[in-house]
Amino acid sequence: MNKDQRYQPARWHGMAATLAAGLFGVLLFAGGQLLLLPEFYHPIHLSLGFAAVVVCWLVALQGWAVFPHTLSTERLMMGALFFSAGALFSVHFVLSFTEDDVLAALFSLAARFTLAWGLLFLFLRPDEVMERQSGQRWQAFLAAFLYTAAVSLFIHITSLFWPAHGTSRWPFWWRAGEGAVGLLDAAAAVFAWRRFRQGRAPASLYWSMALLLFALGQWLLMLGSGYGLWGQLYEMAGFLYVVRAMYMETVEKPYVELKHREQQLEMMANALGEGLLMVNRDGQIVWMNPEASRLIGATLEEAKGKPLFSFVSLAGPDGDKWDWKQLRRVVKRLKSGEVIRVEEEPFRRRDGVCLPVGYTLAPVLENGALAGLVAVLRDMTEKKEKERLEREREQLDFELSLAANMQRSLLQTSSKVNLPSYIDIGVLSVPARVLSGDFYHFAVHQTSVSVGIADVSGKGIPAAMLMTLMKFILDRTVHYGTQPHVYLDLLNRFAYDYTEPSMFVTMFVGNYNEKTHTFSYACAGHEPALWYRAKTKQCVPLGAKGCALGLFPQFSFETKSVVLEPGDFVLLYTDGVTEKRTEEADDDFSVLAAMVARVNLDQPAPEIVRELYEHIQAYHQYEQKDDQTLLLLRRR
Repeated sequence: MNKDQRYQPARWHGMAATLAAGLFGVLLFAGGQLLLLPEFYHPIHLSLGFAAVVVCWLVALQGWAVFPHTLSTERLMMGALFFSAGALFSVHFVLSFTEDDVLAALFSLAARFTLAWGLLFLFLRPDEVMERQSGQRWQAFLAAFLYTAAVSLFIHITSLFWPAHGTSRWPFWWRAGEGAVGLLDAAAAVFAWRRFRQGRAPASLYWSMALLLFALGQWLLMLGSGYGLWGQLYEMAGFLYVVRAMYMETVEKPYVELKHREQQLEMMANALGEGLLMVNRDGQIVWMNPEASRLIGATLEEAKGKPLFSFVSLAGPDGDKWDWKQLRRVVKRLKSGEVIRVEEEPFRRRDGVCLPVGYTLAPVLENGALAGLVAVLRDMTEKKEKERLEREREQLDFELSLAANMQRSLLQTSSKVNLPSYIDIGVLSVPARVLSGDFYHFAVHQTSVSVGIADVSGKGIPAAMLMTLMKFILDRTVHYGTQPHVYLDLLNRFAYDYTEPSMFVTMFVGNYNEKTHTFSYACAGHEPALWYRAKTKQCVPLGAKGCALGLFPQFSFETKSVVLEPGDFVLLYTDGVTEKRTEEADDDFSVLAAMVARVNLDQPAPEIVRELYEHIQAYHQYEQKDDQTLLLLRRR
């Protein structure tokens, strides 16, 4: 309830309070002249007194009956309070048939005083809820009974000092008492209004109106006999507000809360990813949420009150529909209170659509008899699809692992090759995925050693397949000659003829001659190799003219050469070693040269490569986005 809705009744009751106050002002001036005939006054007086008695006893009975369900301290005390007031008003009503007007008036004043101070006390304190009921109801009403007995005894004793028509003997004290009761009612009305403003109880608005009317009526009674009937009419209007407040608390508020909770539960059920369906004992659909409507292929309006099996049928493991014997066994299990859970079963709708559905059947028992059941339905289509995709993924992972093992077996390691004593080779290749698009090559000839490194465009399976083919061709072409540009020319023709136009290969190949100590090399669009000169401890780039393989049918690659001194080495690498794609970095060669300067070069070539790779990992912040390959050839 928003603020405007909450204060809309307050505006209407504010107008009613203004009207009551205005009428009160009119009565102050004219009430004494608006007298009824004696034959009408007494019946009306008795009727209004009887109505007050009835209201008090109704509130008392309501407090007695509701307390065990709410354990509200305020409800209990209010019931006991109206019990006392009702008992005193009852004595007043009985004495109204006698000629003892003094005693009847004293009981009426005592009843009003009891209500005034009691309601003021209740609205001054916060309501509390007891943890459990343990005889408080009997104690409260017993205390109310003892209070009523004590007040009655006091009135009987003091009434001896009041002569006939005693209310007119001491008019000041009598009117002071009635005026004080009116002030107590007015104070209680203020606190009830404050409680309403704090949003604690909507019924507090009606209580504030009732107490305001009580106060106005009490002040009219204080003015004397000419205003007595009008005071009782105000009092009766206040009791009508009391009835309305109790109706709101006892009937309307629980109904509104129940309706609100019902709406919340329905919203929660509608938001569930599972179907929720309720069936009565005759197998007829009572309620279902939208997911259940989708699963059975009918809306709630179409299915409500109709048998569930007129919309769907369950199929057994062999695909046949359930027979009545199977259904009777299920019903027997439900009658015993068993909850039935089925992980998955074919669920055939009336329109012929078959869905894999898991379901849970929970019985609803009343006095040990099956009154219905609640079914929770789960569409297993997505789960089965996920399981299928998971099986396919596992199969693909297995095949990729086999391909990766085969790919690794094609790549040589320096430890498995009988290297000549005049060179030292270290190599390391780390794929970004399971399969790699990088590859390397080195081969030992009679008087020379050839090396090569390449990077296939792209990553994953296509790059790995092309890498395998290129590696195979390279291993078969090294016997054609020792000039590196010859290797590249043959590989370029193959790549152009047998690969996709969108794919290409960058490559760097070299050949070290033992007799001349010359390292001849050629490049096909690849990063320049790094030549480390041990004598000067400098890094020199080795590059040559050439484009990537597979772009043109023919290209004139060139071969260059340098002389390696003892301790010199040539480092071949792919672009994944130094390239940072998320930011602009310095020249790749300078970055790699700075890393080489931090490596202990007195180690064997494999150890140099491993230590260098640790620096590369730190440079990339241990996040690898591309294949990374290093090959180092050093003259001893």
